[in-house]
Amino acid sequence: MGALLTLLGGCSEPAGAARTCSGVALDGSVLMLAGNLQASGLGRIDATGCMTEIPDISLGADPSLSLGRGGPFVCVRDEGLVRAVDPATLAITRMWVAFGASEGTFELATGGTAKGPHNPHDADLDADGRLWVARFEQPGVAVLEPDGSFGGVVDLSAFADVDGLPEIEAIRVVGDHAYAVVERLDRRTWKPAEDGAIVVIDVASRSVVGSIDLGGKNPFGRMNVAPWDPSGKTVALAMPGDFYAIDPGHAAAIVDLEAREVQGIAEESALDGSISEVALAAPDEVYVIVAGTALENPTRLVRLDPSGKTAPRVLADTREGGRSGNFDYAGLAVVGRHVLLGDRAYGAPAIRIFERATGNEVGALRPERLPPLSLLPLP
Repeated sequence: MGALLTLLGGCSEPAGAARTCSGVALDGSVLMLAGNLQASGLGRIDATGCMTEIPDISLGADPSLSLGRGGPFVCVRDEGLVRAVDPATLAITRMWVAFGASEGTFELATGGTAKGPHNPHDADLDADGRLWVARFEQPGVAVLEPDGSFGGVVDLSAFADVDGLPEIEAIRVVGDHAYAVVERLDRRTWKPAEDGAIVVIDVASRSVVGSIDLGGKNPFGRMNVAPWDPSGKTVALAMPGDFYAIDPGHAAAIVDLEAREVQGIAEESALDGSISEVALAAPDEVYVIVAGTALENPTRLVRLDPSGKTAPRVLADTREGGRSGNFDYAGLAVVGRHVLLGDRAYGAPAIRIFERATGNEVGALRPERLPPLSLLPLP
């Protein structure tokens, strides 16, 4: 935390920062998380279409990006930490430790053990300032008190699959409830054991009060909020299942958390691949990254209509130009008139900008520090 704050103090632009421009004005700003499994950093794309990048080792080698009350947040998964980010300056403003001192190694049902730092994947604050943390390597959601102290765990082991862990992937607090996404992966094969679900938790009592069957496997990544719903209760989830197979059920879903209703988005058999990321633009306009099942995992950017009234349209494909793929597309954001796509092409990473009205690529930003991992539209 101190490293980035030191860089930001006393100068208009921190040491090691880079600034590039696309020439395309945008209707809002976007936060970028970047990394290469050895280092990581942040970037901010502003409404002028320019991006400032800041490399920073305090974010670990395997971070994830979240937007919740009091966020954005970066989960430093390999260190068990959650860090809040000031989106205007990219400064780290607060840090939480996502596990308790008494939490140690425990036995898995399939043999072997799991232990800290518990791999936090997502976080959100409730109205009283408590941080709720989805932890992939623990059977429960952590609750951290407003002062940062460890406040306990909401046990979700009843939703675990055969290995004894539910694989908690995402969390969102809306009103009086926290909604925790469970993947249910069998760790012997790392394939889905059963459909994913959203567990509904009463914030006041910290008790489980229900669940939502998602009708698809392996809900992956954060819950992305629908721009047309100011209440924040309508979210989208990608459900890639087994990335190397065509799974039955929904490939992604739009979920009304309050009504506990699920609207499926496409099927993998129709897409010939798995949806790894989803971003909502309108009820009839959804953008997804589709990963093929081949060993090299080529990716495509596709526009979908969840109702099926309009045929899918491919806007970009890593197979064009002879590229092998390898999950090159990572990071997706809808910002007003545009869709932004992260492209991790070896030696030529980019944030590619597409016009929603035409589907045409109209510009790009070329990161100078690290390739993109995740994109997050800012309120």
